[in-house]
Amino acid sequence: MHLSRRAVAAGLAMVPLLATRASHAQAWPSRPLRLVIPFPPGGAQDNVGRLIAAKLGERLGQQVVADNRPGASGVLAAEIVARAPADGYTVLLANIATHTINPHLQKLPYDPFKDFIAVAMVGAQPNLLCANPSFPHDTIAKLVAAAKETPGKITYGSSGTSTSPSLSMALFKLRAGVDLALAAYRGAAPAASDAMAGHIPLVISNFDSLRAQAQAGKLKAIATTGANRSPTLPDVPTFAESGFPDVIVTSWSMLAVPAGTPRDAVDRLRAETMAVVADADLRARYAQMGVEPLDLKESELAPYIRAEHERWGQVIRAAGIKTE
Repeated sequence: MHLSRRAVAAGLAMVPLLATRASHAQAWPSRPLRLVIPFPPGGAQDNVGRLIAAKLGERLGQQVVADNRPGASGVLAAEIVARAPADGYTVLLANIATHTINPHLQKLPYDPFKDFIAVAMVGAQPNLLCANPSFPHDTIAKLVAAAKETPGKITYGSSGTSTSPSLSMALFKLRAGVDLALAAYRGAAPAASDAMAGHIPLVISNFDSLRAQAQAGKLKAIATTGANRSPTLPDVPTFAESGFPDVIVTSWSMLAVPAGTPRDAVDRLRAETMAVVADADLRARYAQMGVEPLDLKESELAPYIRAEHERWGQVIRAAGIKTE
């Protein structure tokens, strides 16, 4: 078959156009991303997610939409992302619950290790134990002594039974050999409100959820689960320095995408996320919130998550914690 010169010329003219279209089709991102946040708006983890979304959108040149999908301790959000197209446009703000706590407490509609690619850690914050200002047992030593004198009589509020704050207290109770009663709330805000009103004496939550109340004197901060004291509340000791060296707990967050997401999208998302986490403005905001960046290499992500998974499995079994 012979082609006319006109047909050949037309075909050659199409080559650059097709190449351009292929390039655009492969370029990532070419449209907005969705960051699925497993918490309601206004909480400590949501604050981290929205900061990351805003900064990441600036670097990627595409909007990153924060999509709050609370429910079932993060299971709902994780399932949404696990079942989303593996194209890099649906991202999970994965956390200690979705990947290392929930697998020990319920049958999940996703596999935290097989169904996701861990992209980058974005930050971690300790938990903060606070008391109503009139509560007399306002140090760890006093609290332990009082709990041993009146087992099961001192109540602390926390969001759920399988959250990082609640498990921090479960670990503390195991190590201290004390019985404190958990009042499980649907979120940090109602627990803090009841503690401020004097309905419960103690409350524990992510640092940023209670920071403002502690700074305003509405709650008295007793201890943090950080490895070191927080510059935001420098007078508040850690559980570790109060005699419990392994009660070091951080509620961490990372970005994760569905398994099978193209490598170029994963690499770009990781590179830009790490640049965001290194941003001076974001780190200043983090410092105010009591959040610390986690500068983990890509090769360190999976081992870190596996170690956390094993650690909390041991605590859950030892404490006899069951699903809510």
